[in-house]
Amino acid sequence: MTENTTPRSNNNASIHDNFIRSILSNKKMAAAYFKSCLPEFISCQLDFTSLEQLSGTYLSEELKKTMSDILYSCRRKGGKSTVKVSLLVEHKSYPDKYTPIQMGSYIFSALQKQAAGKEPLSLVIPVLLYHGKGKWQYRRLADLFEGIEEEWKQYLPDFEYVYNNLGTLTDTEVERLNNKFLKASFLALKHSFEKEWLGRNAVNLLVLASAGPKALQKGFIIYLYSRGDLKEENVLNSLPEPIKKTIMSTLDIYIEKGRKKGIEEGIEKGVEKKSREFIQNLLITERFSVPEIAGFAGVTEPFVKKVRASLKKKK
Repeated sequence: MTENTTPRSNNNASIHDNFIRSILSNKKMAAAYFKSCLPEFISCQLDFTSLEQLSGTYLSEELKKTMSDILYSCRRKGGKSTVKVSLLVEHKSYPDKYTPIQMGSYIFSALQKQAAGKEPLSLVIPVLLYHGKGKWQYRRLADLFEGIEEEWKQYLPDFEYVYNNLGTLTDTEVERLNNKFLKASFLALKHSFEKEWLGRNAVNLLVLASAGPKALQKGFIIYLYSRGDLKEENVLNSLPEPIKKTIMSTLDIYIEKGRKKGIEEGIEKGVEKKSREFIQNLLITERFSVPEIAGFAGVTEPFVKKVRASLKKKK
């Protein structure tokens, strides 16, 4: 996501994160994605009918603050072994050169958890999906140590990860995907920072996405409308009736949720404003302690201290 790690709570990152997680939590979509992004020597050895999403995670509590994962297990053909294929869904709006460190942390966290659970050690193949605007070259861990002599590199962990950069693919290459819904989704992701492009191509994208499951279609519609400069009337008039109905019902729910959220936020702001005024009046009297004021107002002591600090600035 960034030269500085962008937390997942970032609103922009959450939009992409939620969209991709919804797609790749669907086993059929995940299989189509892995088949397209994994190197051929790996994908041709995997039995994708055995692909299963794992409910647990290999991330430590510390890593969860900056990374999220969708974890699948998949057996090799011929029943040789199980390969844990992990998809790291960490969105960056511009390149992060320290990603190899994150990937290494992920791999070793996975192996540590396997060892702690007395599991046979299973190979983990990390996959990074990037669709930001900035150019980003694949780097290995050793590449971060500029000017280091070869003999010193033996002390660095040596690993590879699958780097899937949508920005380096042409639209034609993305369109070669066999799965129509995945094709629409990856085109939307690839152009997620180009509102006009999304607006011009919305009809084609929505038609392609209509081949996917209803639940995923709704997520796609919300993502497309939140990212693109779409003229709703023009888009709807150009679509077949079944797709139009799905869009209208989805947007109605989306808009209603947004309206309710706005009302709730407005109420919260009104309550907070009244609380601030009440606390300020009590502070001005200088007769009550912070714990007493917090009790009177039904707020936390840190909030009272914050109001007190803002009062001092005004003086």
